[in-house]
Amino acid sequence: MPCFHSACWEWDDLGIVLATLILTHLVPGGVVWVAVDDTLCHKRGAKVAFGGIFLDAVMSSKGHKTFRFGLNWVVLGIALPIPMRADRYYCLPVHWRLFCKKGQPEYQTRPQSAAALARKLAQANPERTFWLVGDSAYVNAAVLRDRPANLQVIGPLHWKAALYERSAPRQLKQRGTLRKKGDRLPNPKAMIEDTTTYPAELLTIDFPKGAREFRVQVIRDMLWYKGSKTDPVMVVLVRDPLGQWRVEALVSTDTTVSAGFVILGYCRRWSVELASFDSKQFLGLHDPRVRSERSVERAHPMAWFVGSLTILWYCVKGHEGSHVERERPWYEDRVMPTFTDMLGALRLQMWEFKVYGESGEELPSPECIRKLLHKLSAVA
Repeated sequence: MPCFHSACWEWDDLGIVLATLILTHLVPGGVVWVAVDDTLCHKRGAKVAFGGIFLDAVMSSKGHKTFRFGLNWVVLGIALPIPMRADRYYCLPVHWRLFCKKGQPEYQTRPQSAAALARKLAQANPERTFWLVGDSAYVNAAVLRDRPANLQVIGPLHWKAALYERSAPRQLKQRGTLRKKGDRLPNPKAMIEDTTTYPAELLTIDFPKGAREFRVQVIRDMLWYKGSKTDPVMVVLVRDPLGQWRVEALVSTDTTVSAGFVILGYCRRWSVELASFDSKQFLGLHDPRVRSERSVERAHPMAWFVGSLTILWYCVKGHEGSHVERERPWYEDRVMPTFTDMLGALRLQMWEFKVYGESGEELPSPECIRKLLHKLSAVA
């Protein structure tokens, strides 16, 4: 525990090192997709630093809101496919920030924290292009404005968002200040119904789990003044002809990319939700019993750090070694490896090294067996 409280190290610095390892081994070229979201870490105790009452999105529904005491974290991770699981994306958290409520010295809104984390990652890798995806809470002025040149954003656009044409260039002998924005355009809700002015086309998207056809409308080179001021954006309106997926209005800060690129990119957002689930279920995000500011800031994120290292290790080396064998006939059709398979492989291979040595063939000593039994028997 003293390591979390007093040691001279910072998560932001370790996050850059971790991101460098991930990019080197798993995303050596091309664009880098980054997903952001916030999650609630349940805690108890009135003296827990940064603790407060927050909405628990997991336990809430449209008709009922559930609030719990805990720590609210903004988490940013690199969203990518891994060679062993082409059917889904994994999110490897590399940066995180505690949300402090108003009145506290380090107060920032969640979008401001997300923007700061994304900019830190993009500025540390100026030669790479980053695409940030988030839900509607993270697609606003705080994230879209003043971005580094190598950071782009994709996310949902409100159906009643105010959209405008770009202002006309200055005419010969024209006097006075130029307009910042042109004429008002219909909002996305009206655009998606107006297929005459905004023609729709059927587009087949190759998702990791198979191809699907969507009706797509693309409107380029317009202004969303409230979000990005005079920087042009592109809007992609998506409707599933089968009615199985919800209708979406997506905004992109790059007006030159294709609709398929935007849709597939936005689908990576869900991976950060799964990363939060894994950290709580299997890596003990809620467990550290710490209260002071420094300990709280450092202890809980170890779950994300270990989770990202586990996936990175498995992709680089771990998949070649031993795996846990389980008798679970009801899981015969499941797609492997899951995160628990990776974590189990890591534990098993660590134990194999301790018991059988580096060669993997040494006979375990009585002392080794005794230590192993005590490890397995310990309650905590």
